[in-house]
Amino acid sequence: MQQKTDKTNPSKKILITAFECLSTRGYANVSMRNIAEEAGVALSQLTYYYKNKEKLFLEVINMMILQYLHEIETNLESATDKKEKFASLARFFKELIRDKPKLLKLFIDFIAQALWIPSFRKQLDSLFSDLTEIIERDLLLDTKTSKRYLGYSPKTVAKLILGALLGTSIQIILGSDRDNAFESLNLAESLLN
Repeated sequence: MQQKTDKTNPSKKILITAFECLSTRGYANVSMRNIAEEAGVALSQLTYYYKNKEKLFLEVINMMILQYLHEIETNLESATDKKEKFASLARFFKELIRDKPKLLKLFIDFIAQALWIPSFRKQLDSLFSDLTEIIERDLLLDTKTSKRYLGYSPKTVAKLILGALLGTSIQIILGSDRDNAFESLNLAESLLN
């Protein structure tokens, strides 16, 4: 998410600054005034582009969602077989934790806010549906895999895989055992194969 701010596009500059503020301090600890100050714009200019904090956060989340979906699809498309696709999906979450913890923290904050803010809930549900569909399409829709999970639809299995990887990633980023942090994701990868 390290993008250069464009001085000629205040809207984009505000959005990138908002991402940095929100991913560093969290939704509850950032005000519109904080973002305006850090972006070097007047508060009135910020509210011109983004009416309120919720709308700004939704735009930051849209930016984040596009990045998540693009990266996951790219990783899966580069894999040649199912085993490699499962490995690339687990690797995506490992890289997210290791290389992009701000992005993961912002996503976790988004999940928490979605419990209380209907517009966030709708957007999160859409993201989970898209991710489930990608996993189902790229990893589970073949005869051999379908037989393995007899009695459960590929969509149900895809939801379980997503929940396991995301939940494990949340535990890792919140945990203090950094030495063994990735063992549970390694186990999830081996169980999926």
